[in-house]
Amino acid sequence: MTPMKDRSDRFGNRRRYARVAAGQRMILISVASRMDGELRDLSQTGARVSLRTIPPRQGRDVLLRWGAQEIFGQVVWSNGHEAGVAFHKPISPEELVETVGGEVPEQQPSGRRVL
Repeated sequence: MTPMKDRSDRFGNRRRYARVAAGQRMILISVASRMDGELRDLSQTGARVSLRTIPPRQGRDVLLRWGAQEIFGQVVWSNGHEAGVAFHKPISPEELVETVGGEVPEQQPSGRRVL
C-alpha cells in the first residue's frame, strides 16, 4: 500500500485517516447518470475519483462501485474531471486493504495542531 503525501485540511489540521493510492476502475452512480472512471486515492472516509465526464455537482449524493464494494457518499468538491467523495459511513480498514492491498492502516491522531 502506497501512502499518499501527508495533507492538511484548510485549517491546518491533519486528516484523521491516511489516504492511499488506489488506481482501480470504478463506477460513480448518481440520480441522473452513471459514469466510468478511476478510484485515484482512498481513505476510510472518502475517495478522490477521476471520471471520463464532468462529475456531479458538489452536494450530490452518489454511489461508488468498485470490485465487490458499493459505498454511498456525497460529492464534496470537483475540479475538471476529478471529484472528492465523502462517504456517508466510513469503510473498515479491512475493506480499504481489500481494495489497495498492503497492511491495515493506523488511524491518524485526531487532535488539533498548535499554530
